[in-house]
Amino acid sequence: MTTSSGWRQMLTAVPTPNVSAHITHGLSGQVTVTVKKTRPGFMVPPLSWIVPFNAERCVTLDALGAEVWGRCDGKRSVEAIVDDFAAAHRLTFHESRVAVTGYLKKLIERGVLAILLPENDE
Repeated sequence: MTTSSGWRQMLTAVPTPNVSAHITHGLSGQVTVTVKKTRPGFMVPPLSWIVPFNAERCVTLDALGAEVWGRCDGKRSVEAIVDDFAAAHRLTFHESRVAVTGYLKKLIERGVLAILLPENDE
């Protein structure tokens, strides 16, 4: 896969919220997303007596993060989200792409977002 085809595939991907995510809206535009975690196989007694396991992961999003999160509806592509964000904040497409894709990557790593890749027509 070349770099240009990698970017093309990434831009056509569709971010969608984790189906088990619970969203709480707070003051000043904050959004808290809570997702359930599975207990790792090594968390058995006696280790589980010493090391606590939290069954939930909470991710608090600021106003800009909540704005990006709100656009991840399972219908819009990454490219559409980047375009919307660029227009809303008077950024170029490339400036917006760096900010939005970096943020989406963090949300995916934390398990609150999933990525749907389009069918490959090649």
